[in-house]
Amino acid sequence: MNETERLLVLCTSARYERDERAEALRLAQTAIDWELFHELAELNATVPLVWSNLRALGCTDRVPASVRARFEERALAVRDANEARLKNARLLFARFAERHIPVVILKGVLFAETIYRDPYYKKMNDVDILVRKEDLDAVYDIFQEMRYFSAAELVGGSPRKQEKFSHHAPPFFSRDLKLMVGTHWGLITPLAPYTIDYDAIWSRVVDVGFYGQPAKAMAPEDNLHHLCVHLPYYKCGLRELADIHNLVRHQPIDWGLFATEVAKAKTDNLVYHALSLVNRIWPMPELRSAIARAEPRTSYYFRHDAERKCASVTRLLRGRSTHMSAIEKAYTDLNTTRDAGEKWNAYGRMWRGMLFPPREDVLKMNALEQASGLRLMAARIMIPWRVYRVFARDVGGGIFVAILAKCAYDCMRTTVKAPLAGPDRREETYESFARDLGVTVAQLEQLKNALE
Repeated sequence: MNETERLLVLCTSARYERDERAEALRLAQTAIDWELFHELAELNATVPLVWSNLRALGCTDRVPASVRARFEERALAVRDANEARLKNARLLFARFAERHIPVVILKGVLFAETIYRDPYYKKMNDVDILVRKEDLDAVYDIFQEMRYFSAAELVGGSPRKQEKFSHHAPPFFSRDLKLMVGTHWGLITPLAPYTIDYDAIWSRVVDVGFYGQPAKAMAPEDNLHHLCVHLPYYKCGLRELADIHNLVRHQPIDWGLFATEVAKAKTDNLVYHALSLVNRIWPMPELRSAIARAEPRTSYYFRHDAERKCASVTRLLRGRSTHMSAIEKAYTDLNTTRDAGEKWNAYGRMWRGMLFPPREDVLKMNALEQASGLRLMAARIMIPWRVYRVFARDVGGGIFVAILAKCAYDCMRTTVKAPLAGPDRREETYESFARDLGVTVAQLEQLKNALE
């Protein structure tokens, strides 16, 4: 890890120890490559936190004006968006409190308050909450009273349909489009081969304050478990890994309880993978012990893959890939259109994404610095297997194959039925829906794109 990379890692700390602060100050006075520093901060989606820490160190004057302007522009944009989101969230949580509905805050929004003490430390697409399934009627009543609308309504669907097969509702949006709420009754899809003990999680929740409103949080062990289970397999850079690191550093973890819950849930593969990446950047005895406990029940694939990714910190800091999101977006598009041509187009994008990613993503997904010729060809050949493993991890291999078959069937069925279908009124319905909300069609399209 060179000095520029080391300073970036230090600047993702929630709080400094004295020696870390001294090291960061010393590094900031050296010949830092500030263009690379900014490039890596952007790639790792951690610009606001990094810039906040540089300001706290009093080192922003060391940054060239052009780079400083880019940092400030991005940090300000995140600040404005997060502030508007939190303003709406305060009102929503006040309604939850009035109805005495226990609501657990998840991930970034919680950590902003309890660990980082900074509501603007990173861009947050939504406010994620965990509720009991028996409270869903009351939660939906509040959404209706506050005139929130769901992503399902954008495509003419019902927001409650997902209760039959998912662990979360479609996202709900405030009327001004500033707040997106992710409503969960589980932490991972029930299709996945894992068993989360939700009764145990709810027995350990604690009360927290949420910007003047009462709310709840999972125990630190459950938050850590959730972060490991929820960590994207390839879209994992400092933005995602720093939350795990800072949680472990700044909240007491009962490692025996954590190991028990991991074994009970059979999530050893996911925990081994996540903690290995974190420990490579921020070595800690507690992490090494947790990794060692999970290792006997971790498959060869996950052990080998974690070793491959951790071979180089330099490559790990450059390995964050959003390519899987493009495949998921194509799948969403296929399921939200009734037009045969659009379905086939989305189906083609799905397969192109699974078979022929851009070269840069091929390198990232294979943890390679550079590759050409036969080595690049071998890396490309591995891509379908790597994509399959990600989806198999989330929903199981058999179900993933069934999903692909269903997508093909939907495309063919829509094509056969097309000559018999009536005129497509979707555009008129969409425009009418936008008018009822008091927004433009372009704004609704932006929302749809933000869901990937």
